[in-house]
Amino acid sequence: MALHIVHFIGPINHNSASTVRNLCLQALLNGATEIELHMSSEGGNMTAGFALYFFLKSLPVPLTTHNIGSVESVAVVIFLAGQKRYACPGTRFLIHPLHWGFGSLAAADHARVSEWRDCLDFDAERYAKVVLDTTTEAGTPTDIHTNLFGNARIFDADEAVKAGLIHRAVQAQLPPAGTTCHWWN
Repeated sequence: MALHIVHFIGPINHNSASTVRNLCLQALLNGATEIELHMSSEGGNMTAGFALYFFLKSLPVPLTTHNIGSVESVAVVIFLAGQKRYACPGTRFLIHPLHWGFGSLAAADHARVSEWRDCLDFDAERYAKVVLDTTTEAGTPTDIHTNLFGNARIFDADEAVKAGLIHRAVQAQLPPAGTTCHWWN
């Protein structure tokens, strides 16, 4: 079995999502039979985050995700792509209301504002569905609607186990030198 570990620390944006995707593809080209994603991220762009989630779900090899610091906002969705999910003791998961920045936009018409609201609602619903489906599969259905539309919630590693977000709270371990290959952003 050829284990490849992708190490990712940073915000979620189109560049970082493309980097993680490319590292996974490179791992596959180099014979990976299993991929681990060790990650810590404050979240970021919803579009890039969901694109990376669906890409990771499409991998033809088992994916394990490991929270090595903090997994927040849309990074939680990405993290949940793992068939096996772990978190180091002392780490956290943050689920909070979604928001958009508008950059240098100075004006918008009613149609655009309505479109943005609809997109935020759509993203919140698909976020909640990913969490509910994953936690139901783990035997602990967890509904996060109140956290996406109201008050944020932090899950420490033990609470994440109880909520079905992770299978176990355990320190990440790098295997001794050998057949494991490491990739990083």
